[in-house]
Amino acid sequence: SASTDYRAAAQAKLPPFLFHYIDGGAYAEHTLKRNTADLADIALRQRVLRNMSELSLQTTLFGEQLAMPVALGPVG
Repeated sequence: SASTDYRAAAQAKLPPFLFHYIDGGAYAEHTLKRNTADLADIALRQRVLRNMSELSLQTTLFGEQLAMPVALGPVG
């Protein structure tokens, strides 16, 4: 899959300490393992050569209309 390709490329390019920091999880990595398993269960259905002129990503988030909902959570 593409994610494993990106992971392999990162491992080849990054210094080992940095790769392991980014690639790892905290403590026994239970959350990391569950998140990885959950992401593996997601199937994206590619639909190509479709009419995109009438599609909209608009949604309401916290009472605000957003043309394209992109939100960031706290990190660090």
